[in-house]
Parts: sequence; structure tokens; C-alpha cells
Amino acid sequence: MFTANHLKRSPLQTFAKARVDEFLALRSLQPKSRKAYQADLRIFMDWCDLAWVDVSRCKVTQFKTFLLKERELALSSVNRVLRTLKSFYRWMLLSEYINADPTIGIQQERLPDPVAKDLEDEEVLRIYEAIELSKLVLRDRALFLILLHGLRAEEVCRLNIEDYVNGELAIKEAKWDSKGEVPLTKLGIQDLDAYLIWRKEQEGEISPESPLFVSCSNRSQGTRLTYWGIRHVMDDLAEKTGIDLHSHRGRHTFATNLIVKYELDPSLAMELTRHRDIRSFRCYTNRKNKIAAKRAFLKAAERLN
Repeated sequence: MFTANHLKRSPLQTFAKARVDEFLALRSLQPKSRKAYQADLRIFMDWCDLAWVDVSRCKVTQFKTFLLKERELALSSVNRVLRTLKSFYRWMLLSEYINADPTIGIQQERLPDPVAKDLEDEEVLRIYEAIELSKLVLRDRALFLILLHGLRAEEVCRLNIEDYVNGELAIKEAKWDSKGEVPLTKLGIQDLDAYLIWRKEQEGEISPESPLFVSCSNRSQGTRLTYWGIRHVMDDLAEKTGIDLHSHRGRHTFATNLIVKYELDPSLAMELTRHRDIRSFRCYTNRKNKIAAKRAFLKAAERLN
């Protein structure tokens, strides 16, 4: 095992890092994704004292055990690190830097099925009622509506006025590069338009590059609404309603409604939510299957009676 000082001067580690840098340079990654890849591969490099070419399948198995038993990472984190390592070694093999991929056959940990944390219709109504008592009704109503269209809080923060065109929001920067357009419902357009009319009354003409949502606090009046600003709004609504509320529940609600209420094909629903992995979308299809099973049972039971 290398110490921090040893890593700085080790030719082996310098060469290993050069391969990682080359691997990352050839991928189109957002800065956060690049950091995540680097961090995952750094865990392996800090643990293993072998050159990339000398790593065996047995060594990778030992590494997986290290992540589970010594690092005690969550199963999802273990799987993420293993996926990064597998991706790196697949590139090494295709680049002919190695003759065999030691990660082949290394199984990821089985995760429990995710649970959708969508809001019930009654909860959504209670949140709207709480918003009506807010000092910033138009902004907070538009903000909540946009979250109910499946946007992540970070995506909402990055939106500019120019990203709202013809009843759609253009997501230009997103997690896992899940960019795309999000069409708004009539109610969504109505609430967002009402908020922007109010903004113009307060500020005058707004430039296209201006943030779509701004802070109205005394400390940061008129600046871009941050993730923590959205968190503050959600926490305030949670306190007023007694609902366990955070911004991502809007995304869960949007995805669940697409599958359960609108009965969209999962592939079409994933286009709208911009999910890239069917596994992370499974909780919504599972929810639909459970509801369908209950309906089928009750229908059959009525016939039997």
C-alpha cells in the first residue's frame, strides 16, 4: 500500500495516473462527472500497488471485498466504483494497453428495488394551499410547478429566461448529461407566465441571460436562486404542511404520474424524465404493476362474488 508521500514520487503511480488522464480526456464528461470518475479510480489506485496490466480478476475481487468490508460503502456506491473500473478496463482493452480485462465476471451487488417517493394528490393540494399563504406566492407556485415537471433542483437553478420557449424548458446542463426539453402543462405555463409578468413589474425589462428564478431574500435579493434557496422554500413548506418534502419528490411525482396516470410507455416516460438507466426507473414501473395487479384482483373478486 502506498502512502500519500510515496504516491507523489512513485513512477508506477505517475504512469497509472497518466492512463487515467488519457481515458478521461477521450470522454465527453461534465466537470462533476469527470471528478466522480477520477475519485472512483483514485480509490483503486490508492488501494492497489500493481500496474494496471498486472491486475488480476482475483485482485479486483479483493478490491470489491475491501469496498464492502473495510470502506463499508453503500451497495450503490460499491457498484458505482466497480462500473467506473469496468469502463476504464474496457477502454484499456480496446486501446490494446492490456490483453485481458480483469473486471470481466465481477458481479455488482444486488440492490433492493428502489421505492418511488411521489406525492399523493391530497399532499400536492396541501402544498398549494400553504404556498397561497406565502409572501412570494407567484414565484413559489411557479417553482413548485416546475419541480412537479421532473426537474432536479440543480437544473432549476441553472435555468435562464431564454431557456423558456414555446411552453417548454430547455435543460442545457444536467446530471449524467441528461439534457433535453421539458414540455409544460397548461397549468405550468400559466403559473410560470404569471410569475414572469410579476418579475417584469418588479424589475422592468429582463434580459434573456437573466436567471429564471431569483432570490427574494434581503441578503441576496435579485440574484440567482441557489440549490439552498430551493431547499429553504421546500423546508418552509414542509414545516407548514407536515409533509416530508424535498425538491426531488417533485421528480418522483412526475415520473409516477407519467406511468400510472397517463399510462405512457416506459421508454417514452424516460424521454420526458431524461432518465438514462432503466434500473433507476424501475420503481415507477413496479408501482404501475402493483396497481394493475390490485385492480385485476378486485375485478376478478367481484366476478367470483
